[in-house]
Order: sequence, then structure tokens, then C-alpha cells
Amino acid sequence: MISPVLANDPGADAGQAPLFMQGANVRMFWTYMRSVTPPDGMAKSADFDLMAIHRLAPDMIICDFDYETYRSRLRFVGTRVVDVLGEETTGRYLDEVNVGPYRSQQLAAFSMAVASGWPQWTLLRVQRERDGSLERIARPGMTCERLVVPLAGPSGTVRQLAAIMWYAEGAGEGTGFEHRELAPGKS
Repeated sequence: MISPVLANDPGADAGQAPLFMQGANVRMFWTYMRSVTPPDGMAKSADFDLMAIHRLAPDMIICDFDYETYRSRLRFVGTRVVDVLGEETTGRYLDEVNVGPYRSQQLAAFSMAVASGWPQWTLLRVQRERDGSLERIARPGMTCERLVVPLAGPSGTVRQLAAIMWYAEGAGEGTGFEHRELAPGKS
């Protein structure tokens, strides 16, 4: 399910995250990214400072985007992301990584961030008995929330993607994938 959502959701103040964002780290990342994003545009790579949000780094991914191949290379992968993926993926292309269930939809969110220049939010819920790719988790299911934010280079086109992930094991509710495109600066 894809639904465009206004970044300044009426359920949230200008500096706060939309109410549908669940993970505290995802909400903090959204708030930081809003602080470095001009009202009518896209955050710039030069304005993004990982050290300003260093406590979020274990849950983050930073990709360099290559327009010649239309692929994203993982420049930085946080330690908790490595734990969830089950392998170190820094330096590899994103499409070479096993990102788990709903793979094509998850990868599409990164591509859509490049194509639209808008942040992409996803939420994935999976029950182990319905999906065999969850052998690494101990509990009956998992929830994974991700926020992918495009970063513009000097020319104004997307040069990097910064993403954060919130992950929780547990029974959860149902199985499914949600995707929202967050249109910046619209009202």
C-alpha cells in the first residue's frame, strides 16, 4: 500500500514526527532531518552531520547513489543493522543484500527516494510461521520500520540516501508491508 503523506502531518507539530512513526529513533531521525531540510526542498549532503546524531548511528545506513548504474552503494552500515541483516554489508550494493521479507518493496522505497526526492517510510510486519526467512529471530515475529531520506549533492540531485531502521521481535499483529511517501513542504 502506497499513500502520499504530507510531511507536516496535522497530527504533529512542525518539528515533530508524524504520528504513524513508531520507533523513537525513527522519530528522532525525522526531527533532525527536518531541521536540516529547507522548507521547499531536499536536505543537502553537506548539511547532514552524522556526528550530530551519533546515538542513532547503530541503526543507520548511508548509501552513495550512482546515476550511471542507478544503484546505491552502502557507505556506512550501523552495528545494529549489521546484527539484523546477519552480515557486514558496507561497500556492497544495496541490491546485493538480503534485506529480508518483501525485498522488492523494501528496495523500491530506496529507488523512489531517488526518483521523487521525497523521504520514504516503510513498516514491515512478519510472522515466522508464514515466512521462512526469519530463522535468525527467536520470537514468533518481527516488526521493522525504516525511514529513507534523500540527500542532494551540489547540483541539487540526489547523491546520497540516509536511512534509519527500528526493529522489534515479538508476536506482532499480522503480516504486511506499508509504504508512505512523505512530501516535504506541502500543506
